[in-house]
Amino acid sequence: MSISLTYFDFDGSRGLECRLALHAAGVAFEDIRLSRAQWLEQRPSLPFGSLPVLRVGERSIAQSTAILVYIGRSHDLHPADDWTAAEHEALMLSVGDLRDRIPGSRGMPDDEKRAAREAFAAGWLARWADTVSARIAGPFLEGADLHVADIKLYVIARAFRSGTYDFIPATVFDDHPALLSLHAAVDAHPAVRGYFATR
Repeated sequence: MSISLTYFDFDGSRGLECRLALHAAGVAFEDIRLSRAQWLEQRPSLPFGSLPVLRVGERSIAQSTAILVYIGRSHDLHPADDWTAAEHEALMLSVGDLRDRIPGSRGMPDDEKRAAREAFAAGWLARWADTVSARIAGPFLEGADLHVADIKLYVIARAFRSGTYDFIPATVFDDHPALLSLHAAVDAHPAVRGYFATR
């Protein structure tokens, strides 16, 4: 059965977390990378008009958390216990909230963006990191076993730690050692190292 993942042509955000999950699951897939122009051309035919899109045979699904849950359930990368699985799904959905709440993504003057992002980092983002950190058993969410929620948390932490967002320091999570340890553990995982070795 053919499997493909379609996303933009860069290694970050929602596309990266799905690519890493497929790689961790040992799934051979076609990695389809679109330019913005190609996405706009294909948008009317995409589920919800958005990326990423996972295609398995003749079926398609969009929304990164739904894709991750599907991969996780299919390949023992999502908790079998219903309550624990729901906790992981809540954490993954919170990453979507985080991305949506980052201020200044569209046309805000730098002085206003700086003030808004500094307030966001000290307020909402710090509370988010507190909540996530309290749930981490260490090094991963459930201890020694990697799950798709760990991968999603890794990708968002990686974005902040690499300075992706202007005016939010790369040290923003330095007061949250459990989150930093999760990031380091996922980054060192053989499947993740193997993926980046091919890029």
